[in-house]
Amino acid sequence: MEKTEAPPIVVETIEIGAPAGAVFAALTEPSELVQWWGSDGGYRVEKMERELTPGGAWKITGTGTDGSPFSVGGVYRIVDPPRLVEFTWRHDRHDGDDPLGDTIVRYELQEKDNVTQLRVTHSGFTDAGDREDHAEGWPVVLGWLRAFVTRRIDRSRGERHGI
Repeated sequence: MEKTEAPPIVVETIEIGAPAGAVFAALTEPSELVQWWGSDGGYRVEKMERELTPGGAWKITGTGTDGSPFSVGGVYRIVDPPRLVEFTWRHDRHDGDDPLGDTIVRYELQEKDNVTQLRVTHSGFTDAGDREDHAEGWPVVLGWLRAFVTRRIDRSRGERHGI
């Protein structure tokens, strides 16, 4: 039996019990993203800078699991709140002549009955190991996102009801 390589794309879909605007904000607002992207004992995003317009740059910086600093950045290609955002993605380890280069991340959000379906498509991988790392990482990241947005929505509902 021949071994086939995984396609150079990662696709993950989750549902979050929140309006699309709340999910979009958690994904794109610097003050929100730094609250949820990462975990204690793992890596943690500490800062996000961005110009949320097509052609605008974005960059996140933080601390890796080994305690060393990291950064990831790129350029927004499509910005259509709260339905769609697409951007290039480049790790700091990909700078210079590294053949891995940029990949593309696309967030597509669809809301129905106050539940948002988020589909993440990460494409353009030229290295199977890099693709596999992201295939393992995106479900973890989306779990952090869902937990953050759900806590925020639950807290908001509790405040409206005097809890």
